[in-house]
Parts: sequence; structure tokens; C-alpha cells
Amino acid sequence: MSQSAVEINILGKCYKMACPQGQEDALLGAAEILNEKIADLKQRTKIAKSEQLAVMAALNFCHELKLEQAKNNEYADTMAQRIQMLQSTIENALIEKGINTNEK
Repeated sequence: MSQSAVEINILGKCYKMACPQGQEDALLGAAEILNEKIADLKQRTKIAKSEQLAVMAALNFCHELKLEQAKNNEYADTMAQRIQMLQSTIENALIEKGINTNEK
């Protein structure tokens, strides 16, 4: 897949980033979310250093990602258990049907 160069603005600085073609809008959207998160942190914490704000934003995003991954894993485990229970129920019903059919 070919790459294109996209210019994004983070904390008032322009960065030229390589980006897979077709993903430019996603990258620009991510940069916008990051800028919003940093602005929120700056207002709430009164920290002025860009580097500290960027690290805090990164840590917050990583924490949110870990929480989402845990939720997804829990959901996948729940679905696997339900599928196993459904499969067992179907197998038992088929066995009973087979036994009842043989008895008649």
C-alpha cells in the first residue's frame, strides 16, 4: 500500500507524517482528538510544558486502551461461554431426539 504525506498540527507545531493512502482523514481526526485532550489537560492541570502534557495525554490514552481491551476480552470470554453452552444444549437436544426416535 502506498503512503502519502500528511501535515498535522500538534500543540501549535506542524509535523509531516507518512500515512497509508486512504487513512489521511483518520490521521487528521486523531491529531484533532489529541489536541483536544492536551487542551483539556492544560486547563485542568495548569501545566504549561508541552512535553509533560503530551506524556500525560499518552498515558491517559494508553490507560483508556487497556480498559477497552479488558472489556473486549471479557466480552469475548462471555460470548465463548455462551456459544459453548448453546452448542452443548443443541448436542443434548439432538441426542435426546435420537434416543426418542430409536425408541418409537
